[in-house]
Amino acid sequence: METFGHAARRLRGGMSLREAARRAHLDSGHLSRVEADKRPPTPLIAQALDDVYKAGGKLVSLAEAHGEPLKLDNGIWRPKDSERLAVAVLATTPTAENALTLAHQWLIAEPPQVTATRAGRRIGVAQVQDVEKRVHQLRKLDDYVGGQDTHAMVTAELAATTALLRDAAYTEEIGKRLLVAIGELAQVAGWVTSDAGHHAEAERYYLAGMRAAHAGGDVAGAANNLSSLAYQIATVGDAREAVTLAKSAYAGARSAATSTTKALLAERVAWAEAQVGDVTAAERALGTVEEQYEHRQAADDPIWVYWLDEGEIDIMAGRVWTQLRRPLRAVPILERATAGYGDDTGRETALYLTWLAESLLQANEVERAAEAATRALRLSRKAGSSRVSERLRLLRAKLTKFSGLAEADAFEEEASTLA
Repeated sequence: METFGHAARRLRGGMSLREAARRAHLDSGHLSRVEADKRPPTPLIAQALDDVYKAGGKLVSLAEAHGEPLKLDNGIWRPKDSERLAVAVLATTPTAENALTLAHQWLIAEPPQVTATRAGRRIGVAQVQDVEKRVHQLRKLDDYVGGQDTHAMVTAELAATTALLRDAAYTEEIGKRLLVAIGELAQVAGWVTSDAGHHAEAERYYLAGMRAAHAGGDVAGAANNLSSLAYQIATVGDAREAVTLAKSAYAGARSAATSTTKALLAERVAWAEAQVGDVTAAERALGTVEEQYEHRQAADDPIWVYWLDEGEIDIMAGRVWTQLRRPLRAVPILERATAGYGDDTGRETALYLTWLAESLLQANEVERAAEAATRALRLSRKAGSSRVSERLRLLRAKLTKFSGLAEADAFEEEASTLA
């Protein structure tokens, strides 16, 4: 019987390997190993190549025929299974172009079974609990330290945890928990990497986290990664694509997520809609946030949604109305909400104050805007956040129009020392 690799090479014909990989959204090196039958094809890879080569389902059938069932041997996953796990999670190289495709695949695909990785030491409940605790420690650290300072730490932790996934042996239950932890850690890595200004790298982490969480059966965690990516794209990329991603995340997790989680996902829909400029859709999404949060059951929530509270919801609402240039709605919300943030959360406080300053400028309250911007500027010195720095650059450009006003001049004088 013809192997999958041989059939893939034959059907590729005169098309170059690089071009085939590009069209299928795969890494060319990995495709080469699949064609050489050195790596097993996942169902997603088989379907992608089948579509590119117009094979009419032949490659999908071959993948199913040649695929070995994932079996437990006395409760332990074996090395051959671990290779298939690495393929399932890491095969596709994430890019801006295939983000929508990966999102849609996530929504319709069955999650792969969990397997263990190449021969290595066996890990149990205690080890995976340690991993889960470390992930949450890093998540909590991000409440106080900016991405420029935590980026290397978090990404190193992700690399170490992925190596554990690759090299250890473990039961199916432990494997699922480890995958879920990696999905959460990848989301943290994406968040801090984005905060450090490395947006392409952050996108790779978010998409890898989505795949890992999905492989571990954590639908809400996969949605959190996808909606985090939508949030980034809405801010620095194509806002219309961000709307699609954010809505996909919400729809995909709607039946599995808690009310608090759905409120968080709806917030990111609202932000993307605001970036597009759709007032009606943004307001509707904000209404969904409030409705879902009212029905929250904290005991049921995943640990990573701990930070979402009424203050954070107000902040997002104020930002949305500022983005939509509705200062009469934004200013009261942001003034009330920012009053609850102190210097101990310097990055968040600075970031939120920049939105208050912008909304005050829209309301022609220039003096108060400059005062809020100056406080944000002072907090930014230790924030370690590219997001805060970029927001302050935008405010500085807006406030230069008011040269001669004492508060604006004071802000400019301090800003010039940090330029």
